Amino acid sequence: MANNKTIFVTGGTGNQGGAVARNLAQQGFRVKVLTRNANSNKAQNLKKLNVELVQGDLNKPDTYRLHLKDADGIFSVQTFENGVDKEINQGITLATLAKEVGTAHFLYSSVFGAQLNTGVRHIDSKFQNENHIKQIGLPFTIIRPTSLYENFLIPQVKKGILKGKLVQPIGRDTIQQYVAAEDIGKAAVKIFLNSNKYLGKTIPLAAEQLSTREVADRFSKVLNKKVTYKKLPVFITKLFLGKDLYKMFKWIDEKSIFQIEDVELTKKEFPNLLSLQSWIGMNFKS
Repeated sequence: MANNKTIFVTGGTGNQGGAVARNLAQQGFRVKVLTRNANSNKAQNLKKLNVELVQGDLNKPDTYRLHLKDADGIFSVQTFENGVDKEINQGITLATLAKEVGTAHFLYSSVFGAQLNTGVRHIDSKFQNENHIKQIGLPFTIIRPTSLYENFLIPQVKKGILKGKLVQPIGRDTIQQYVAAEDIGKAAVKIFLNSNKYLGKTIPLAAEQLSTREVADRFSKVLNKKVTYKKLPVFITKLFLGKDLYKMFKWIDEKSIFQIEDVELTKKEFPNLLSLQSWIGMNFKS
């Protein structure tokens, strides 16, 4: 598929940004990826797809500002790993610069629950960025992905699963919604190819709605061995994951409000989403 759109992608060596960059490149877009380390394996793998690597840092706008000028669209995703204040500042600065250069389509990856005033800082922060994008009049689309299947690939989590234990900080019967990073990439392609349809919209991205017990059952089925749920103790969650993630999991356990309609809407808008079962088959080797 040939097109002449140039898309500037942040987070290109992460789960979401990487999937977006790969899928855009494979569909004929010109792709520029902002990366702090252009020599990393992940960056070099993107380069093999004819992705242009922009050595830079979201914390230093001067390292990427000029590259926004010839971009028809921007995919914006930030991480809170270095602090929520930095995440907010990065998102607001990028959006403001995009407005200044006249970007035609700004696709912001937020998160499920951003609008719910959760009290979880790294969820509420994304609503702050959403509101800034709207207030400055950027031509936007906002996606709100749910929990990524890729979280099961975190080394400690994957190691436990392969040993027959799904260790999670949430309850056995707690419901979560999930989506594959790869499907976020495919959704981004469709959104950028059909800008007129998606401008001004906020779209949930959820492929499955499952309890933790059901997740363990899916792993058991695909790996052909019993995988049992085990609750991660509260003090371990706080100690190793930190207070912000602890607060998020506590909110998910106690107050999260999932709408199965979000799954149906996502599947209608973006067909052929990966089920957890299919994803496990593709990503887990026992």
